[in-house]
Amino acid sequence: MLNCLRDKHSREIRRCFADMMINKNLTPLFSFNALLLPIAILVVSARAQTDDAILAAGDPPLTQLMTGKVIVVLDWALELQLSNAQELEIKDVLVKTWKSNKQSEIKGALELIELYEKVFRMSEAERNKVRGPLKELLLKSISSEPDDALARILLSAHRSTNSLKPGTPPSRPGPSAGGPRVGSDGFTGIYRMLRPRALNINSTTSESGYWIEYITFLPNGNAYWSLPPEGLLYFDAALTARTDADDWGTYTIKNGEIHVVRGPSKTLYIVTRSGERLNNPPSLGKGTFRPVPNVDGLKLEGNYRRDASEPTLTFTAGGQFRDGGVFRYFGTLARPDGSHYQDDGVPGSGTYIIEQNTLELRYSDGRVKRHPFIAFPENVAKKPDLDSFILRREESFSRF
Repeated sequence: MLNCLRDKHSREIRRCFADMMINKNLTPLFSFNALLLPIAILVVSARAQTDDAILAAGDPPLTQLMTGKVIVVLDWALELQLSNAQELEIKDVLVKTWKSNKQSEIKGALELIELYEKVFRMSEAERNKVRGPLKELLLKSISSEPDDALARILLSAHRSTNSLKPGTPPSRPGPSAGGPRVGSDGFTGIYRMLRPRALNINSTTSESGYWIEYITFLPNGNAYWSLPPEGLLYFDAALTARTDADDWGTYTIKNGEIHVVRGPSKTLYIVTRSGERLNNPPSLGKGTFRPVPNVDGLKLEGNYRRDASEPTLTFTAGGQFRDGGVFRYFGTLARPDGSHYQDDGVPGSGTYIIEQNTLELRYSDGRVKRHPFIAFPENVAKKPDLDSFILRREESFSRF
């Protein structure tokens, strides 16, 4: 399938878009003659990502970020709902392609990466104009090679997606409908920093306790220097930009550094990397941000509580929960629109999902509650009986 993209269908895509711009008098979204950039440029780009995990050697080497971009652009263009298992299958196909040194297929994958770079620099309106023709041609490509490993994965995902009944919500709604899913590119998502409180400027003694801070990077180039109050499952970027303008901004990646322009004053902060961690800008104090895995589809098993004196939150691996009334102890909570409330604290039970760093609880009496969900790899390794996880900003639940 990658080989097919490199040849016939790659040319058809360029012709199709060129015709669309001429016939509909559209402003060119990007130069289609330049769609296939010289491989040397892509090599330099890949090698510049020195802290990006290399999955397979080659020229250029295949990295985690490159794999994520292929998955994202295919998921977006074909309007799929790729499962975690399907994403891993695509990753395996790419790794095998690089290890077998199939140059024509490697070039096809590089073209998909370049397509990702071009498409997701467009506005949403511009992306919507090109997705239809692109989807049609990609479907033609994968349908022509039903025995190809990648084509089989995509055809299966396409059949599953289109078998949903009209009106059925997607199983994994993201923060930017129609765009790439947070976390699929190996960089975007929520980062958390825990650091001892700094010296008080009015005292020479250290304060006790810790500062907990968050920063969220979205696939469309926006950054939110905070934790979304209900996680990312139904995150409304436009609403957040209005209600929390001081912490809203944009980011670009330059020479391995993340340049964040934040707030109405457009203050520039430069975030550097140390492996997978991000270093807090020196002007904001010492500390590093750790990436929070999105753990989509995670199931829990067991009883959890914040303290022995508080009610229990019980989960089953079958997707059921029972709340003993724990949320009444959460104090004042924020809504995405900036308003605040106190939880009703009424016990209940129902079903739950964990998607896009959100724990969504659907009670049998019709109530729905959503809280940010945070668990790190050392916790997730013990699934489904995780030893602990965090809800909201710092409410730590432990299994007992």
